[in-house]
Amino acid sequence: MHELAVTQYVFELVNKQAEKNNLSKVNSIHLLIGDQCDYVPEIIEEYLQVMSEGTPLDGVKVDATVKESKVVCKDCGAEFTRHEFKDVCLKCGSDNLKLNRCTDFIVERIEAE
Repeated sequence: MHELAVTQYVFELVNKQAEKNNLSKVNSIHLLIGDQCDYVPEIIEEYLQVMSEGTPLDGVKVDATVKESKVVCKDCGAEFTRHEFKDVCLKCGSDNLKLNRCTDFIVERIEAE
């Protein structure tokens, strides 16, 4: 349910831009979502469908790309996604690793008429 607040933010941001640029219809919103956010794009889209009735966003589609967190080896500098490694660096075998959590949430672009 934490998608509701972020969806409200997206709706207000995009609706404001639609009004500012005299856009009659927003077709899609492209999001970049970090894997540590735990937002479900389908739920965001469902909430947007309800919020946007009668606005330029009515019927908008959400296209989301999930950006994975990275693991960096502090010894050799190798970098990989957190799903690629087990407990040690795949390059040098070190267990001196750091997880760089991806908590990004970005409205990358909108497509409109």
